[in-house]
Amino acid sequence: MGRIGLLSTHTINQIAAGEVIERPASLVKELVENSLDAGADTIHIAVTGGGRESITVTDNGCGMSKEDLELAFKKHATSKIRDIEDLDRLSTLGFRGEALSSIASVSRVQAVSKEKGALAGTKINIEGGEDPCMEDTGAPEGTSIQVKDIFFNTPARRRHLKKEATEIRHVIEVVTRYALAYKEVEFKLEIDGSESLFVPRTSSTLENIKYIYGKDIAKSMIKVNYQGEHLDLNGYVSKPSVTRANREHIYTYVNGRYVQNRVLKDAVVSGYSTLLFKHRYPITVLRLSIDEGRIDVNVHPTKINIRFQDEEEIREEVKKALRYALFEHDLIPTPSVDKAPGPSKEEKRVDGKSQTKLDLPEEREVKKSSLPRMRVLGTIKNSYIVVETDEGMALIDQHAAHERINYELIKCREKESVEYQSLVSPVTVELLPKEAALVRSNQELLKQMGFGIEPFGKTTFRITALPVVLGEMQAQEVLYSVLDELDALKGKPLEDRKEELIRYMACHSSFTAGDDISVTTSRYLLEKLGQTENPFTCPHGRPTIIRFGENDLKKWFKRT
Repeated sequence: MGRIGLLSTHTINQIAAGEVIERPASLVKELVENSLDAGADTIHIAVTGGGRESITVTDNGCGMSKEDLELAFKKHATSKIRDIEDLDRLSTLGFRGEALSSIASVSRVQAVSKEKGALAGTKINIEGGEDPCMEDTGAPEGTSIQVKDIFFNTPARRRHLKKEATEIRHVIEVVTRYALAYKEVEFKLEIDGSESLFVPRTSSTLENIKYIYGKDIAKSMIKVNYQGEHLDLNGYVSKPSVTRANREHIYTYVNGRYVQNRVLKDAVVSGYSTLLFKHRYPITVLRLSIDEGRIDVNVHPTKINIRFQDEEEIREEVKKALRYALFEHDLIPTPSVDKAPGPSKEEKRVDGKSQTKLDLPEEREVKKSSLPRMRVLGTIKNSYIVVETDEGMALIDQHAAHERINYELIKCREKESVEYQSLVSPVTVELLPKEAALVRSNQELLKQMGFGIEPFGKTTFRITALPVVLGEMQAQEVLYSVLDELDALKGKPLEDRKEELIRYMACHSSFTAGDDISVTTSRYLLEKLGQTENPFTCPHGRPTIIRFGENDLKKWFKRT
């Protein structure tokens, strides 16, 4: 018997499913795109069990006849193209004709569809890619597809699905992408029977942004309307004062399709130039229109990645478009009025930061320290403390030193719960659905770390308390940053998430380079640093102290 054999059609479909359907969110993407291509202006998505149990997508699009419904689940069946030339002038979201066939091969599917004006609809049931069972049925115009038990017949793939909360966040993210892009379509997402996201049909993209991000963010958006030599760019970008800790909020669409393209995202960030702080990124909803012949959408089966023919031209035009939009506006940020309360009776102000009150010695020498004996001389560039030691001299990074002190202080207190301070006026914040899901899934961790966050609606929360160590940082920005940290850690064990939160809190509650601190405060830092378990590095491994011996000084001045 020969070694080479032909795979069965069923096996081929299951392999194809692995390329197109990676997780429940991939399935939602394909079904929503089909609904949009069908001309629907109402799309409702219902998910149970993180998508493992069932996913239902219902639309009021053009619907399908009995013949088309049966064909739709066959391999490479599509209404989008007829020949190879159509790939060069593609104007629809889906086109390869693999999605429904792939979905049906790894799940139990029931689809009901009725064409506009038809007397009756058609119901089809397919289990694991087997022969379909069809019958006439009463139905509203449009299509409803229910997918149950995803990967039930490919257990290896099912085992690789993440926790339910993680899969839900991916589903929310997919629906958010389309809800931001299609203002003429109503989107509703239900998670386990509860409405998680609702965006009605609106008159502008800015209205959609308001429903997703809230009115405060919507007010901060700047309109982009650029017509260039090679492309048109339209949409909205946030002011530099409204940023996030990662690029996930940079939503880019090319010819109506959501894409993840490194060149495009780099161009968006470069367009802000030095307006953004390091490792901070804007919120954007941008639509790029370009000749279909200048892009390749066949890079990946899911069509989420594309390739531009002239990358550098695209990069420069997008940068130019953003600069035109940004510099036509007043970009001076307006500080928020929400603040944590002032220090308690046990605290006092020290150089602009809220710190625990200490009985500091009046002499200039630091005592009771595991560090070598040091005498503070002053600071350099408002960043480094200069000290004299018995062996010569040393420089201490004031931020790294303070970060180590705060890190060990928080680590010590988190074994029970981090000390918190109640806000005089609770701050109300509107979150993205996926951010709201993050809050709910990390409720106990946030509470333990000193955050008081209460539900105030579906995606609205009230911040009632902040960790004392964060001083007077603005509550809303603190929450956004913490959620970005947690989002980057999704799927990680609780202890890993807790450790990163402690590091975040230690970093953001510490003096930074540029803070003008006094000799008294410098002595305070060295005294507390010497009492830490590891006074030589910050929590991220950077050195806190660099020492120069007397012999080093003599060599530099050629005295040896």
